[in-house]
Formats: sequence, C-alpha cells, structure tokens
Amino acid sequence: MSSDGQNTLIALYRRYVDADPDETTVYAGFALFFTAIGLLAVALAAVVWSGGIPPENIFKYELREVAGVTGALGIPLLLVSVVVLLPSQYRFPTVLAGAGLLVCAVAVVQFVGAYPHNWNVSASADQSGRIVGIYSLGAVAVVAASGTSLVGFQLARARTSGPAATGSDAAADATDEEDEEAVSAQVRRDMDEALSNTELSWGGVRKTETTRLKLDTSAVDDVDRASFENAKVTETRGGGVDDAVAGLQGLRGGKKDTAVGDSTDDQAAALAELRKQQQAEAEREDSEGVVDRIRGLFS
Repeated sequence: MSSDGQNTLIALYRRYVDADPDETTVYAGFALFFTAIGLLAVALAAVVWSGGIPPENIFKYELREVAGVTGALGIPLLLVSVVVLLPSQYRFPTVLAGAGLLVCAVAVVQFVGAYPHNWNVSASADQSGRIVGIYSLGAVAVVAASGTSLVGFQLARARTSGPAATGSDAAADATDEEDEEAVSAQVRRDMDEALSNTELSWGGVRKTETTRLKLDTSAVDDVDRASFENAKVTETRGGGVDDAVAGLQGLRGGKKDTAVGDSTDDQAAALAELRKQQQAEAEREDSEGVVDRIRGLFS
C-alpha cells in the first residue's frame, strides 16, 4: 500500500474513532473489515447465480456451498474487525472475539464435509443440527465481544470528553473575562485621552472663560444717604368702606367715575383737570423709578 493509502486509512481512523492510532492495529482491523466485505459479496453473488441453475445440476449445490462458507465466515469476521479497530484498555473483548471466530471456523469446516449429502437429509445421516449449534455458539461469542467493545468505547469517550469540555468552558470563560477587562481598560484610556484635550470638568460642565462685571459706584458715593433713611411714606386712607370699594373698582378697571357737566365749558375744565392729574401721576412715577434705581445700587 502506498503512503497515500496509509495516510488515508489513518485519517479515516482518526476521523471516526477520534483516538491515537496504532498503525498495526489499524491495518489489521481494516484488512479484516475489507476481507469480510469481499466474502459477503461473493456469498451474495453465489446465491444469485445458483438460483438460475436446475436442481439436477450438481454445480448448483457447489455454488450454494461456496455461498454458505463465505457468508458464514464473512459475518463474524466483520464483527471481529470492529473489535480490533475500537481502542480498549481490556483484552477480554479481543480474546472473546478470537475464540468465537475460531468456533465459527470449526463449524464452517464441518459444514464443508457434510454438505450436501449429510445436510438436511434423513435423521440418521443429518449433521446440520450439530453444525448449526456449534456455529451459533461461536457467533454469540463474537456478537458479545463486539457489543462489549462498542459500549466500552462509548463510555470511555464520554468520560474523556466530559472533563475536556469542562476545561474548555473554563478556559473560554477566563478568556472572555480577560477580553472584557482589556476592553474596559482600553475604553478608560480612550476617555482619559479625550478628556485631557477638552475643557470639561469632572462634573461634566464645559468650562467657559467669563468676565466678571465689577460695578464702580464711586460716582454716587457722595449721595446723602441720611435723606433716604429719614424718608417718610405718606399714606392716604379713605373715610369709609365706600371709598375703599371705589378705589378697588378703579384699580380693577371696572366702574369709573365720570363727571358730567351741564355745559361745554364745564366739560373742558374737567378734561383739563384730568390731564393735569395724569401728568402729575406720570411725574411721580418717574421720580419713584429713579429713587428705586438708586436704591438698587446700594442694596
């Protein structure tokens, strides 16, 4: 077999068995496997061929004998190849499979000697029952060995994959934590670099360069403040409830007092008087506004 073929067999073994291969074991197992497949193919072809031959032709029984031998050897040989290929820490399945295969081979040899004259004939010369019993014993041993190998392989695989998966999960979690810490540190460095070139304080308020306004009151420092302190307030109170109600109505803009004269002269005089009162009130409000502004300077 070429090196490419050898590498192909090893690659197949590693892919489906997932274990470190022993080359001798791998080659022996695959040799048994392909031999069993070939024997079963020959048995099937012989059975199909013998079906078209007349019963009186002896060649029909020779083909059936070939089919029986190849089929009886191919089935246990296929199961033994499974036992050889599967890794196991115990030798019992391999020994049991070898013993069963040997028993099957003994039964096949007896079948060759008994068929067709002493096979399924009269009771005195029939050997089919004894030979089938021997072959069944060997087949049961081979089946038990292959089943034990499969179960042991699956259990061993489950035990080894469990801790490996746990370790891989822990390693993945540790890697994720390290990645998160690295990302957080990088973000902090980026923020510090960005804030170092800005005018933001730690409170998040942008610093602005402002100019304080300082009021110079030296021009009014010589004002006589005693006059403001001794100022008196003139209060005017009405004579009764009616006067208070009338004043409130005037403030609300409700009922207005209207003087009606008997002649045009009286109306003109009243209008002039009203204008004088409005002008006096305006001057008084202006003077009070000036005083309030001066008071605001010293407050």
